Amino acid sequence: MALINTIPGVIGSSAHYIDNTIIKYDERNDGNDVQSGRWTLKSINTEDEKDVTKIHESMIEGSFLNVTDRDEIIIGKEVAGGEGLALDHLSLGVSVGDEIDVSFSNGIERSYTVKGIFSTKSTQVDQMVFVTEREMESVLKVNNWASEILVKIEDTGNEEAYIDQIRQLGFENEDIKKWSDLMGFTSSASSSFMLISIILGVIGTVVAGVTIFIIIFVSVVNKRKQIGILKAIGMEEDTIVLSFVMQALFYGVIGVILGAFFILFFLRPFFISNPLDFPVGWVSLKVTFNIIRISNLSLIGAALIGGFFPAYRGAKESILKSIWD
Repeated sequence: MALINTIPGVIGSSAHYIDNTIIKYDERNDGNDVQSGRWTLKSINTEDEKDVTKIHESMIEGSFLNVTDRDEIIIGKEVAGGEGLALDHLSLGVSVGDEIDVSFSNGIERSYTVKGIFSTKSTQVDQMVFVTEREMESVLKVNNWASEILVKIEDTGNEEAYIDQIRQLGFENEDIKKWSDLMGFTSSASSSFMLISIILGVIGTVVAGVTIFIIIFVSVVNKRKQIGILKAIGMEEDTIVLSFVMQALFYGVIGVILGAFFILFFLRPFFISNPLDFPVGWVSLKVTFNIIRISNLSLIGAALIGGFFPAYRGAKESILKSIWD
């Protein structure tokens, strides 16, 4: 983790121990109607975890773990139970303050008080339970090990580059995966949003090209006589075409500047502060350098194409027709 955290662009990392456990809840403590199930239990270093995930911000009941907690546990809402859940029929039906019994894979059994219940809107994550790193190490009889390490980066979408940098640190045989390889349905939903974004981007580029085409076409029509006169006194057709293309390019550049300014300083901060509440999770506006670059180049290309064709047609018109029509 110390090495990984030195990589530029890495926000933080968090180590987890992972164990498949059997969790039981006896509401009346009489051995009857005991609810139980097999759930994934992970340990967390509470401070490191806050830099990597937002589980501490997703508590819907109770509170997050403290580093010194040993007999307390936080659980996902799919484990706790409640109305409208995907796996309510498998849940324990517990609330904050209830006591549950956990049987670890090495045979150790311990009781914990439910300190909090979290909801991340990811069914996969909300089926997990967490204890502190110190508690897990005491159960597993280990120290300074990890089952997995989560790494958070600034440039989402550029995971391959970070994986290469981690490999260069000497981690050649470790199993390093992108988040999209592990998140199942969430990854599929993200791919769907990306496809929608590409479709909207293509439509927007076409609309921009058509709009600039109309602007330049109207400009050419209104300046037919000037074009004819310029050709009559010896101006080359290529020069006339270039002048209108430069006009279209000017519109494109202004559009790029205004669009980037509006997205970076208004839309992006707004959606970061007010993400959309979707069933699959909180959805915000993803803006990266690559997305801005591709969008800008597309708009500039559309402007050049949209400006060239009406300019070329106007420049090719005969001198007499341009002046007298």
